[in-house]
Amino acid sequence: MKKIFLCITILAAFVSCTPSWVRELESKNPLKDSTDYISVYFRFDTIVNGYEVSGILYPLYTEKYGWNDSENGVRLFFHDLKTGKEYVWTDWSEKYQTFDWRFMSQNVDNIVSNKKFKGFKNGDSYIFTYNDFRYDGADNMLYPYAEYQFYDADFDGEDELLIGFYRGGPYCGTCYDIYDITDSALVRKKPDDTAFIIDINTVFDSINKTIITYFHGGANIWGNYYYQVNEYGDFRRVKEVHHCFDIEEVKTY
Repeated sequence: MKKIFLCITILAAFVSCTPSWVRELESKNPLKDSTDYISVYFRFDTIVNGYEVSGILYPLYTEKYGWNDSENGVRLFFHDLKTGKEYVWTDWSEKYQTFDWRFMSQNVDNIVSNKKFKGFKNGDSYIFTYNDFRYDGADNMLYPYAEYQFYDADFDGEDELLIGFYRGGPYCGTCYDIYDITDSALVRKKPDDTAFIIDINTVFDSINKTIITYFHGGANIWGNYYYQVNEYGDFRRVKEVHHCFDIEEVKTY
């Protein structure tokens, strides 16, 4: 009887030491018992636009490169404190049973790059800092180091949810997907081509209700794509301008 009582006491002490918000995330984690993934729990220290945000990180580790800081799997939970609704975002593919490995987080980078970091363990928990730093003279009002933010990206007078992901190539930094927050779900606003990349260099022209993105085709070729919202609420390319040395080529749709 003493041994049973001791085991119960130890279990109760362990549960009491685990924060309630971590236990809640554990209950929502479909991969908590997976042998293929480590589950790391986090929540942000700031309530933004009335949303309390937490998540589950599934960090990527390789023997050659160690812990990855920018292409990890994740589930994000956006809890609307006003309505009580909760929205879940993830890039988990039910079809392929894997993540797209593209979660971009300055918080994860800070953890992995710390000299004292010894690796993630299943059940680790962190408080993430919401980073609202903005460059002086930037082309837009986006936060380059925020994992998510709210911004009126389609000029309809209501903020959309922007979620950061990693993009290689000439971008090499945080880019954003845009989501409408509906009554029941997060709905991605789909562009009509893969060149639609939102980052800190994107211009949001509210007067003409146009989004202007940049592209680079090498050392001497660059240009802009112009997008407007179509009748379905998605972004449609209406013009592109190519530059090559002193030559400018304009194409409209």
